[in-house]
Amino acid sequence: MALQQHFSKNSVAPPLEVPGGVYLCQVNEKVSCGACCGLYNVADTSKTTLTAVLKHRSDQFRSTPRTVAAIDDFVRMVQKIESQQRPFPQFHHCPFIGLIGEGEQRVGCLLHPLGQGNDGVDFRGLSYYGGLACRTYFCPSTHTLPARFKRILCTCMEDWYAYGLIVTESALLRALFHSLEAMLGRPLVPTLFEKNPQAGQRLSELLRLKIDWPHRPPDADTPCHHFFLDASYDKPAIDYTALGAPVSIFDEILVELVSGFHKPEELTDAETRIEMALVSVVAALESSI
Repeated sequence: MALQQHFSKNSVAPPLEVPGGVYLCQVNEKVSCGACCGLYNVADTSKTTLTAVLKHRSDQFRSTPRTVAAIDDFVRMVQKIESQQRPFPQFHHCPFIGLIGEGEQRVGCLLHPLGQGNDGVDFRGLSYYGGLACRTYFCPSTHTLPARFKRILCTCMEDWYAYGLIVTESALLRALFHSLEAMLGRPLVPTLFEKNPQAGQRLSELLRLKIDWPHRPPDADTPCHHFFLDASYDKPAIDYTALGAPVSIFDEILVELVSGFHKPEELTDAETRIEMALVSVVAALESSI
């Protein structure tokens, strides 16, 4: 139960059985994910703004009496002072996600029985989807990503903001990791990164393409994505014929990053950014193999 011991008394401990064998929701005191709670489904997804919003919620909830009426009042307060604009209108954004743990350095559920001030009482039944959904739902990455990829993410990511944006991008992660394995000529395993901090840093920089991608079209300019099974939110294909260009060797990555191009030079720039970031990770890994 080493994983259990990794959490402080106010942390959200993992369930006894985790699909796929690797717990992705709460990793350590700085790394956790609230994406399935709609954390990034907000008008302003910048880390500074989102952190300020979550801190205010945590501060307000700390003094909220643990009664149904008071918790309902808390929700109304949040909805009144926070923008209700959502990039994905059908993707619920939970007002009960805040900052938790030692020094409030990661995101988590303010209603969880292990949350500060809850005294072991599970208030998640007051949330939009109810307590059962909160206890039993696991994102597609939990089920579909190989365990070694998930462990690499848990090893290399350094903060909740970047981690939560990338960990649910299962198709993008598979495409990036498979490209790295092809270039490296061997499978990626966690020990390659555990003994090589520079490689971990380079991988983090590669994954930041998801956050800082300059080729997202204006109508999709948000790092938030809808990862539930819903064909209406499929990411658009790239029209290479209109560009007069062959299908890119990085097509899957470009699609998963949500890319839009008006001229071949923009496609070339995107491919160069991806290739340089991949090469940087491989070079760091090769230096210690």
